[in-house]
Amino acid sequence: MKVLVIGGTGNISRRIVTALLKRNHQVTIFNRGQHPDSPPAEVRVILGDRKQRDDFEQKMKAETFDTVIDMISFNTEDAASAIRAFEGRIQHFIQCSTVMTYGPPFPRNGINVTEADSLNGSSAYGLGKIAADNLLLKSYRENDFPTTILKPSYTYGSGINVHRQVGGDGSWIDRLRKGKPILSAGDGLNLFQFLSSHDAGEGFAEVIGRTECLGQIYNIVHPQPRTWNQWHQAVAEAIGVEAEIVSVAQETLVAIAPERFKGLAGNFGHTQVFDGQKLAQVIPEFQPKTPLVESLAENVEWMDQRNLIPNSDEDRLEDMIIATVRKLQNQI
Repeated sequence: MKVLVIGGTGNISRRIVTALLKRNHQVTIFNRGQHPDSPPAEVRVILGDRKQRDDFEQKMKAETFDTVIDMISFNTEDAASAIRAFEGRIQHFIQCSTVMTYGPPFPRNGINVTEADSLNGSSAYGLGKIAADNLLLKSYRENDFPTTILKPSYTYGSGINVHRQVGGDGSWIDRLRKGKPILSAGDGLNLFQFLSSHDAGEGFAEVIGRTECLGQIYNIVHPQPRTWNQWHQAVAEAIGVEAEIVSVAQETLVAIAPERFKGLAGNFGHTQVFDGQKLAQVIPEFQPKTPLVESLAENVEWMDQRNLIPNSDEDRLEDMIIATVRKLQNQI
């Protein structure tokens, strides 16, 4: 099958490409060619910017594909351009959406959120994805545009930094390596789902060509939620150290540095457990099995190779917060 991936070199999309090649698909990617990680040699590359609508659509209309996987559609304009480019010319269009379309705030306090739950994306990212998804599904209902929507949660892997709950850059890895304590928002027991990009790639590849998936939305998530403290401890284990975690109330962190800790209110400060049973029922082959610690070690190695782990000694705020909290605890 001839498959186009719009994107193709990002965290999830490069693993989709790997999974497609493993299944002997003919793979083409469309992107600007600016990612430092080159695609596999057997992948055909079409250079371009999808924001240049006329150029993108003309290039796509000059090609023939069976399936298109769109990894960089973020708003109505992106989706509309894809419809113009591929309508009536492909068998399957797979849109990468996001669980951030559900919130925050999330239905039922973020426990077992299903595809049937209400959408409440509060960020520009979430709202843009809602609009793109809605347009694609409308086109499916009215014009048979063969759409499937996949909604990943936090997907880690070689392609992005390893995130932590309180946000920031990769310097927290340096803190762990130096034996420094790290901050946790609240008690660190908020539940989250962490999916390896290896597993996500397999899931996307398995959806291709399944007519029962047309017009459907699926959460693509790891079935086992973990607390943020468990995640931080797994990262520490991946680099061969112990994590010392210091808890500070989320509201306190945001009050101290609103810009630095804004990701807590917008995403990581909320319990988020999404139900993946709908996808598992139609694609029982999707069984996330990538070992957590080993895959985190791979992710950190990728960061090391690209100098994405700054020197934590150059940022004193976290040390100051931790020292203040400990001093207060000793005074009480």
